[in-house]
Amino acid sequence: MDGTDPIGGAMPLSVGQAGLWLLHTLAPESATYNLAGGVRMAPAPDPVVLARAVRALTARHPMLRSVYGEPDGVPVRYVREPGEVAELEIRDVPDADDDELRRIFEAEARKPFRLTEHGAFRPVLLRRENDAVLLCLTHHIATDAISQWTLWRDLLEAYEAYASGKEPGWAPLTSEYQDFVELERSLLDSPRAHRQAEFWQEQRKGSVPGEFPLDKPRPAIPTGRGASLVWKLPGALSEQLKNAAAEQGVSQFAMALGAFQTLLHRWSGQTDFLIACPASVRRGAAKDVVGYFVNPILIRAQIDRADTVGEVIVAANERLRQTTSRAGYPFPLVVQAAATPDPLYRVSITMVNSERFGSGLDGVVSGDALKVAGLTITYLEIPHLEGQCDLSLEVTRDVYGLTVAFRYNTELFERDTLERLYEQFLRILESAVADPGRKVSRISLMSDAEKAALLSMSGSPGGGS
Repeated sequence: MDGTDPIGGAMPLSVGQAGLWLLHTLAPESATYNLAGGVRMAPAPDPVVLARAVRALTARHPMLRSVYGEPDGVPVRYVREPGEVAELEIRDVPDADDDELRRIFEAEARKPFRLTEHGAFRPVLLRRENDAVLLCLTHHIATDAISQWTLWRDLLEAYEAYASGKEPGWAPLTSEYQDFVELERSLLDSPRAHRQAEFWQEQRKGSVPGEFPLDKPRPAIPTGRGASLVWKLPGALSEQLKNAAAEQGVSQFAMALGAFQTLLHRWSGQTDFLIACPASVRRGAAKDVVGYFVNPILIRAQIDRADTVGEVIVAANERLRQTTSRAGYPFPLVVQAAATPDPLYRVSITMVNSERFGSGLDGVVSGDALKVAGLTITYLEIPHLEGQCDLSLEVTRDVYGLTVAFRYNTELFERDTLERLYEQFLRILESAVADPGRKVSRISLMSDAEKAALLSMSGSPGGGS
């Protein structure tokens, strides 16, 4: 079913896409919903072969060659012919050193998309004399985290095939994005929609958005400016978390979620709060389709000082089970029913497992280099999806363990606050592994250096006892 979406005809958007379109029309210059992926290629790739691979990629995935419009006040999608949009852009930057190159590609990642004219996919090759950086930039209306990995896998397979004089050996797609749109409409036209709407209103009733204390006053008009801090978890801890999750009968994501909820509780003092989890709603045949298959779901935490970290994790696992089974109900409709001008969440968490994508991608986040048609390819972490909310925690699992990224709003937080949050998140994870029976109120969040400094102050003249 490769490329079978009708050319030129208007196609309805999913509810989530329509919500993103509205946000785009309200702030067309914003990069808040830009997704960015990049790799370094040494030596630089053959530009003719790469351009051919990009066109084959867009032929396979019509979402990457779609543009958007709003005739008669209803947002729709139009599929263009391969080659009409989303062609490879090549820029020579022969004199750029590594620092300048990073500044260039981070600036590219922040450029707004012109969804009506050029669509939601922009491939850019930045060439130096001996290497190059390839960027695949997308707007969230067309892709999600799984789609990003999928398009990279397909693009690199196409490049290797064409460089060898062959055709890509892709398995035919058996589904398309409009199948999902139709399934969503069927849900909303069924009695299940009313039951799920009631569930989500009950989920949030009496609770409030979880919030970390801010370093700066919240601006009246947010700009969505953000930054990211990324760390690789110690290998031993990643393995311990995996084993502890199995022993406790919970998912690894529940371990991370429970620890994150505990961290928020300790910082804010909140005992009943909501955070969001962008959940994948792709099913079965859509596993290799590029599109927007994600829906934020609200996860409620109710934590008391007497609760143990193990109990918080078990509760998080149960909440995940309850909410992910109803993840298909569109979040924009939950917001609409809430009828409040305030956001339903300010903090989010998500987890992506890169091991499922194969093609050598299962270790790239940890630094593994790929060999593709004589090129050495290494992954680049490019800041993206920053400023959507106060703070988001993104956990990626690969064959070597877990990588965590804190993406935060720089209008609200200082960098050193996020560094402290990461260190304390680690301590809670370590406690969850070593002593799940420890009360959340008894987990020490201070480092040895902080404890020594506190003791020094308390023992100094005038420092108190």
